[in-house]
Amino acid sequence: MTKHVSIICTLLIYCTTVCAQSNVADTVETGSTHEIKNIRLEEVVVTGARIPLSRDEMPVPISIVSRKTIEESGEMSLLPVLSQQVPGLFVTTRGIAGYGASTGAAGGINLRGFSGGAGRVLILIDGHPQYAGIYGHPVADAYIAGDAQRVEVSRGASSVLYGSNAMGGAINIITRKAISDGNRLNVRLLGGSYGSQRYSLIDSYNKGKLSGVFSGNYEHTDGHRRNSEFESLTGYAKIGYELSEQWKITGNINLAKSKSQNPGTENEPMIDGKADVLRGMSGLSIENNYGYTNGAVNFYYNWGRHKINDGYHEGESPRPYLFRSTDYMGGLNLYQSANTFKGNSITAGFDVKLYGGNAYRNPETEIYADHVKLHEIAGYIFMHQKLDAFMLNAGIRLENHKLYGNEWVPQAGVSYQAAEHTHLKFSVSKGFRTPNLRELYMYASANEDLLPEESIGYDFTVSQRFLGNSMSMELSLYYIEGDNIVEVVQVDGHPQNKNVGDFANKGVEFSLNYRVSPNLLVNANYSYLYMNTPITGAPRHKGYAGVNYTAGKFTVNSGVQFIDKLYLSTGNNAQTSNYTLLDARIDYKALQWLTLFAKGDNLLAQRYETMLGFPMPRATVMAGVKLEI
Repeated sequence: MTKHVSIICTLLIYCTTVCAQSNVADTVETGSTHEIKNIRLEEVVVTGARIPLSRDEMPVPISIVSRKTIEESGEMSLLPVLSQQVPGLFVTTRGIAGYGASTGAAGGINLRGFSGGAGRVLILIDGHPQYAGIYGHPVADAYIAGDAQRVEVSRGASSVLYGSNAMGGAINIITRKAISDGNRLNVRLLGGSYGSQRYSLIDSYNKGKLSGVFSGNYEHTDGHRRNSEFESLTGYAKIGYELSEQWKITGNINLAKSKSQNPGTENEPMIDGKADVLRGMSGLSIENNYGYTNGAVNFYYNWGRHKINDGYHEGESPRPYLFRSTDYMGGLNLYQSANTFKGNSITAGFDVKLYGGNAYRNPETEIYADHVKLHEIAGYIFMHQKLDAFMLNAGIRLENHKLYGNEWVPQAGVSYQAAEHTHLKFSVSKGFRTPNLRELYMYASANEDLLPEESIGYDFTVSQRFLGNSMSMELSLYYIEGDNIVEVVQVDGHPQNKNVGDFANKGVEFSLNYRVSPNLLVNANYSYLYMNTPITGAPRHKGYAGVNYTAGKFTVNSGVQFIDKLYLSTGNNAQTSNYTLLDARIDYKALQWLTLFAKGDNLLAQRYETMLGFPMPRATVMAGVKLEI
């Protein structure tokens, strides 16, 4: 325990990169520069309520990762940024870039001990659910950093608003929007270790009632191991038009194509472990805002095509057939909020979701899912009531599933302003997850008699500002228990999915942000997780600290992350991992429109794994240019 305290203190002193949850500074984009004003911002979030509300008054803990933080990371994928900046959230990796799909894939998202791979953590894009319709889990390579304006992470059950799959929390990616008037073009070119290349182009347009953002991204790496090549190409477009002062319509489309190779473990290298994945997302939103009432109706449709060669080991024969699958998910969410009297707001919503797909290897004899389809329909109501220093929140959802009928989902909480800069918050939330199509219908372990998983979580949060709002901190304590967890067990000598598991997770999450001066910003976060039933990819201790310093034309970002007791395997012979990573980046603004930069990851050249048998690369470097026109 002394060792852990020492590490935490060292991190808090060393502190690294721009904060993910900072509410002490107002960043204003003016052309190609950032003007930082040291004033308090009343941060607003939409993830916990559908409508904009002050983060201080939301009873559930929500982390915010800003556009500036995402931009300064230099990452192509969004998930590494979230893994650093959000306490309690961890993402597995297996190489310098790319996560892959199928057996041996990385990109496992864990939040408070809930696995995104099992569909217990929900990723949304602009409030629309995003996951493979058959498997019920996110597809990590589809989430691109350049397309995100900001990310809001609700740490705790969000099923009252988003239904199934938000059992452990929700990650809402809010897409880019045009900020400045006229046309603005950003181009970024990078190259570095292991033949890695990253190219991105983002064009934003804003004039009168019309606005739009268009982007394209390309990434390639040869990989640090044999047969670990990765390549991705993505495109994104978003167009908005103001119909009137009260009404606005927005449409967007996103395509993500990735090709990855699974090199296998060090002891059992893989040959031809290739995945070819195409994901598509589209949405249409019609919003209204009359001041006393506002809301929206959103239509969305997501789909995917996967072609996978599960590969073979030396001495084995190549597989005669590839695994192929298609999936889709579409629907709408409609909500309207009204301020009925002073200090009160009520939001009512209605959701419809349809999803399904098919999967096969040999199209004649190995059909795993033959165009199966399911649907969910839900209604919910959420109320916020201000009473002096108290903000009371309560909501309830009624969800009807084609297979399981009705599910009631309540949530309640309170935020108390104990002093001018002190807020105490408490919430109780129910989470649930319906079994996915894979668990119900696919492979030898399929079981059509599965029941939904359920959990109940308790959160207590203290937030505090110091030194004239130049420093802020947040401390959260939580306890979660659940049952009916789906696990694979042996029945008469054969594997079968059964509702046999239960769990109890508890932990602590802490974040500290401090603007030392107009040119220096430091932050740190730490999380502790105890699971009575450990799972892989969820570390006991996780910490990150960072510094962002500007001197003239130079800007330096540096970050250090430590991981302790990360389970690589569980059971009687469980294996764990611990490591410390140091990253750094330096930018030089050579001209008003030209920035040169270089970044290094794992500069201590640590040997470490986040997945058993998949060693990560030692120190890697990249350099490039950014053009702003």
